[in-house]
Amino acid sequence: LRALRLALQDRTTAKLIRAAQDVLTLLGQDGIYMDDLTPDRARPELWRRFANGERGRGIAALGGVRDRSSLALTAARMREDTVFRDAGHHFLRSFDKTFAAFEPGATDEDLAELADTRTARAFMLFGRVTGTFD
Repeated sequence: LRALRLALQDRTTAKLIRAAQDVLTLLGQDGIYMDDLTPDRARPELWRRFANGERGRGIAALGGVRDRSSLALTAARMREDTVFRDAGHHFLRSFDKTFAAFEPGATDEDLAELADTRTARAFMLFGRVTGTFD
């Protein structure tokens, strides 16, 4: 809880935490829980390339969530539910901005730890659904 309080003191990090909480709550309404997903792990160098603006197939391994049900449910809800879609896009923008600021000072171990969070798993899921890795 102390770490969360500290993180919430930084405006950019606080925005990401709130955006992540929103999408995690919305995903939970469909029975999609990040702890149930076991994404493929991507190398830290791919996370760094993403932080530096690379998109598309070159970083496709970042989209490590392969659970077909979660992908299908999320894609359908993105098409049909404007609140869900807006929350998802807001979350992706917040993740992108916050991660780009975090990466320069992060070690490979920091990146590996971040990649194992619920927030990163949500990024992988939404990134796959929105075509970030296509």
